[in-house]
Amino acid sequence: MSRTPAERIVEFLSFSSESGDCVLELDGLRPRTWEHVLRWLDDAGLPFYFLQKLKSTNTTESVPSQVMSRLERDFSGQRQRVEYMSKRFGFLNQKFNDAGVRYAVLKGFSLVPEFCPNPLLRYQGDFDYLVDDESLPAARQALVEAGYIQKPSPSNQELIFLMPGMGAPSRNTDYSAHAPHAVELHLDIWDCELDRVSLIPKLFTVEQARPQQWNGLTFPALVDEDAFLLQVLHACHHFFSYWIRMSCLLEIGYFLNRRACDEPLWGRVEQRVGDNPVLREFVVVVTELAAKLFAAPLPRLVRDWGAKIRSGSRVWIESYARSWAFCDPPVVEFGLFPKAKLVRFLHRQYRDNGSARNPMVRDLILPSSRIVRIASSLRDKPSLAFDAAWWKRQLLISRSLFYVLGWLRYFCEIPRWRWRNWARTRSAPLDA
Repeated sequence: MSRTPAERIVEFLSFSSESGDCVLELDGLRPRTWEHVLRWLDDAGLPFYFLQKLKSTNTTESVPSQVMSRLERDFSGQRQRVEYMSKRFGFLNQKFNDAGVRYAVLKGFSLVPEFCPNPLLRYQGDFDYLVDDESLPAARQALVEAGYIQKPSPSNQELIFLMPGMGAPSRNTDYSAHAPHAVELHLDIWDCELDRVSLIPKLFTVEQARPQQWNGLTFPALVDEDAFLLQVLHACHHFFSYWIRMSCLLEIGYFLNRRACDEPLWGRVEQRVGDNPVLREFVVVVTELAAKLFAAPLPRLVRDWGAKIRSGSRVWIESYARSWAFCDPPVVEFGLFPKAKLVRFLHRQYRDNGSARNPMVRDLILPSSRIVRIASSLRDKPSLAFDAAWWKRQLLISRSLFYVLGWLRYFCEIPRWRWRNWARTRSAPLDA
């Protein structure tokens, strides 16, 4: 089966090609196809990882000159954006320090260098902070004094703040310094109500943070084992929201490539996970997918856990995970049978179905987080109901089309999913 351009790029970025000859097979693509490739790179968060690999392997001639020009132009804007975001980051940290806020930096610049070798390679659209309950009022006041306004959030565990007039941050391709950014305050990382998986304990607290230095700044951040588990939970949240940036899995793969043989680290990960079976299997699902895509090595601990993962999750990893990871974002996935909702087969292995007799019917009638956010925005600002530009930004037609076609694909896939699970159950005694 021929590989898509996206699959070829992911193979080119894999860690198995670091020491050998790198071959990028993208010859003969039409200009219109290259436009789609560039859009996919932006959506996947990979344009600058791709540009760096082209340069470091002397394969820039593999892409047309106009594509290189576009990547270089965006990278120039990215330099200015990272410089601006760095200054803003230092300013926010100082505001929190002056207000006596107890916090820990999540993701973003704290991922350097363990998950990302250079902040210029990753697009950052927000600042994430973990705060404790007592510090939340002071943190909120500090952001208001800094000019931010609180916006509706689909989660009870986070508060979202935006600068007035900047619009909402999105997956757009604007790499300019003053493109919109958000500040998010998290009371916890995992929202049981939003993700409908309740067996995840509150893992992270500000007391466990340790000082981290970057670009002349010192700030509290999570220790390595907690930072890894945070990335796993962040990935799973996006799994259950039907789409994940490919760069998130690449950065987890980068961490695995550097630390897979660090036995003391994985011993600490095992301690932090404890006897929680759901969290243990989340680690397996995410790391195995990162390994499948980017040829990252798996730690011995993860291989041991993977041998005991529940059957349905193993079927999803082996039969659906890779193709699902290449899905376009829901708002642009106009294929006749979009694959994004096939991750529901994985979600059903862990989710809480409450007292509903038929959880599938329950999902069909419950409003999505997008509808909840729209309703919250209209409640806070009723005049938006007459704002045509605002309605256009909600992409209701695109999302509705994805919703209907996604469910259709899911229902059509159920017989094959059941057959695969039956076949695995039948083969299990033979494997044993």
